[in-house]
Amino acid sequence: MQSLKRAVRAGPAVVAVLAVSALTALTASADAAPGRYCGSDSVHGLAVFGSGSTSCATALQVANAYQARSSNGSPVTVLVGGTAWRCQEQQGDSNPFDRCVATADSSRWVELTS
Repeated sequence: MQSLKRAVRAGPAVVAVLAVSALTALTASADAAPGRYCGSDSVHGLAVFGSGSTSCATALQVANAYQARSSNGSPVTVLVGGTAWRCQEQQGDSNPFDRCVATADSSRWVELTS
């Protein structure tokens, strides 16, 4: 709060810069996928990431279950801890990646990348 008071005393230009900075920070965090690195799958050694609502233990189990099945590019459903996960290769910016999403809650996801 003190820094905002100082900014207001400093003039409108500083307030405008602070407003643009805050908007940029909000936009950047909204675009970023809220996930974390969980380790590597045990089948191919791919990097495993899980959403904020997916534990790393679950993410690794999903990744290993998915990698153990041959998909040939077709969607695959794996069952981990009583939850069904739908997995499929996705096209990334430069390289494809695998993504699994919990069928009951799309906010829970797992990604595998090389």
